[in-house]
Parts: sequence; C-alpha cells; structure tokens
Amino acid sequence: MHKITMTSKEILSKVLSHGKDKSDPATLSELFDNAFELFNSINNTTEPTNSSKVQLDVKRAMHMFEDATRLVSMVDMFSDNETFEEVATENIKYFLLPALLGKLTNQICGTDDRMHLVKVAEVYFVDFLKRLKVYGLTDVKIPEIDSTDEKKEAGDNQNTPESSSRMLENMVLRRNVKLQRYQQEKDLESRLDTLKKNLDNPNIDDEIKREYFVTLVKLYAVRIVEDLNLLKTEKAILENMKAMEPMHTFESQKTQKQKTAAPKLQPIIITRDEVQKKVFGAGYPSLPVLTVQEFYEQRVKDGDWPDPSQHNATNSQCLQNMTNKDTSANNEESEAVLKEEMEEKDDPEYLEQKRAMDEYKDMHRRGWGNRDNRS
Repeated sequence: MHKITMTSKEILSKVLSHGKDKSDPATLSELFDNAFELFNSINNTTEPTNSSKVQLDVKRAMHMFEDATRLVSMVDMFSDNETFEEVATENIKYFLLPALLGKLTNQICGTDDRMHLVKVAEVYFVDFLKRLKVYGLTDVKIPEIDSTDEKKEAGDNQNTPESSSRMLENMVLRRNVKLQRYQQEKDLESRLDTLKKNLDNPNIDDEIKREYFVTLVKLYAVRIVEDLNLLKTEKAILENMKAMEPMHTFESQKTQKQKTAAPKLQPIIITRDEVQKKVFGAGYPSLPVLTVQEFYEQRVKDGDWPDPSQHNATNSQCLQNMTNKDTSANNEESEAVLKEEMEEKDDPEYLEQKRAMDEYKDMHRRGWGNRDNRS
C-alpha cells in the first residue's frame, strides 16, 4: 500500500480547508473557540449524557479539539526550552486541549470497553498536568498511570495492612486535601467570573486578558486532579468487576466473536514527531498516540478527508459548485436590489403590477379554488 506523505504546511492547509463553508472556522483561534463553546453547552445541557444528541455533540467537539491539537503541534507552539513568560497571551488557552479532550472522552457512552476510555482519559489528563508543570503553572504531584504498578502497589498493601491509627490519619489527610482543593476551586471560579466581565471590553488590558487565561488553566488543573482520583477509583472497580465475571457460556462467546470490533479511540496529544511523542503523553505502552502524519493518514483512511490523489478532481467539483452557488446568490441579490429601487422611485409600471396582484388576491382568496363536495 502506498503511504501518504505530506508536508506540515500541506496538512495544515488541509485541516483549515476541510469542510469549509460560511459557518466553519477559518483560523485556529476560531476553531478552538467554537469547540469550547460547544463543550460548555454539552456540560450545561439538561439532556442525559447518553442521549443521541449529546453523544453526537461530544464526538463533534472531540474532532474539533483534535484538529486544533494537530495545528498547535504543527506550528511548534510549545517548546521545552521556553518559559511561560514567552508564551503569547492568545496561546495560553491551548494548554487546555488535552484536559478538554480527556473530559469529553470520559463522557462517551455506548461502548463495552469502558476501561479503554478510562485509560485514554488518564493519558490526556496526565499530559495536561505534565505540560503545566514544565511551565511552572502547577506543582501538583502527577500520579503514575501504569496499571502494573497499581496492581503491585495493591498487592503490597494487602501483605502489609495498615494499622487503625495510620488509616485514620490518612483519611483525615485526604479529607483536608480535598477540602483545600474545593476551596481553591471556588476561589478560582469567583476570580474567573470577575475577569470574564472585562473580556467584552475592546480596550481590555493585555495583563487582564492574560490573568483570565491563566486563571482558567489553573481552575482546570484543580478539576483534573479530582477527575484523576475518580478515574483511579473507577478503574479499580472495573478491574474487580472483570475478575468477578462468571464464565461465559458457549452461546455468549459465539455471539461475542460475531460482533465486529469497533476501532478503539486513540489519544491525540500536542506532539509533532516520534521524539516528542515519547516525552509528552507517555502513559500506557499499549495505548498509542498519534503524530501529525499519522493523524492525517488516519483521517484519509476513515474517509473524513479526501485522498490527495483525488484532490484535483475534488477541487474542480468544489469550485464548480461554489461558482453555481455564487451565481444564484448574486441573481437573487440583484433582483432584491432592483425591487427596492423601483419602490423608492415609485415606478408606475411596478406599482401597477403590485396593485393588480393585490386585486387578484382580494378576488381569489386562499382555499377558494376548489369548493366541490363541501357542505
């Protein structure tokens, strides 16, 4: 099979032009803002998470954030050898990409492999916290997510049970940390609401805008730590459920084999090549992440984006459709302008036509045309 190879500039052009119409975003900033608005609407909806509409919005928002992540990677927006002060104010919001993708992953329903989604969400969350720690935006202890280490740790805890006093001390400590994190979250939310009111001001100071984005990122850092703890608990429950599953009957095994396995979700993290892929987002060894080239090849394979070999034919067809649409729109616009000018000038011929139409409507009311068989 011939492998698709394209430069970063070509892929960037493909992403920005894919499905582009009057309502689609034309820039990375607009792409992120539209996706973030959809993300907030998903969280604020009163519909159940497993409804078809919410699930469709979740997948649509994920696709938009994945595309934004690819663009951020292509332009090398974040570098290990720069400080946070060197990051432009408008680029701070892109720190949120893995956090938002992780939260959306956690909201996916209708899959039998919940454990896989938990692992993908963990990869996103850990990648988010790692990057914040590199830039000095957080000092939280990032948990390890290797399942083998967790099993080993659980085995050690079973062999050396804690004393009652030690367990009580740990419970009090965890409770205090949770209360402290809760208070920190409320303070950040209050500060964020105050700063958000100033964003509509066109003359807003850059320092205020920067403080808003920093506060938003720190707020999500606090939330992600709590989400990681919840995922850790859920993962332990899923492992216990799997261990307690009864032996499947022959019929259930036969039915399960006949099911076509759906492609598993793969995390899309901010990374451009294989070297960066090993540094950031390094989570489960069996859970791959995609580089820019791999991401584009996958979208072409899934049929979401056109094959480069058919690019010329597609472009010509698109241009023809655009020409036809533009011609039709121009004709309608010209006709509307002409009518408006004739009304303003009190054109006698145009006024006579309107009077004749009004008289016709008076003499031929709607529904009077066929009155047969009516009582």
